[in-house]
Amino acid sequence: MALLISVGNMGGIMGSNIYLKREKPKYRTGFAVSLTMCCLAIIATFALRWAYARENRRKDELLARTTEEEFRARHTEQELLDLGDKSPFFRYTL
Repeated sequence: MALLISVGNMGGIMGSNIYLKREKPKYRTGFAVSLTMCCLAIIATFALRWAYARENRRKDELLARTTEEEFRARHTEQELLDLGDKSPFFRYTL
């Protein structure tokens, strides 16, 4: 959350430095930087989706080797809670 707030607050600083007065009315630098950032965000989203799918497949393979009951028998309820997103029952989604 702190990273998102920081990046959001830097928008005014970035805007005043990439939309140069001498380039008006087309602002080539400003729009090029903005377009680049949008493209990078799209690429990052696909990379995150791929990483989540890979991690979910790994967890599915773990559960395929042992049943849910066997896994729960080896761990207490508190241990499963402590695993958090490392638990084989946790699924990443977008």
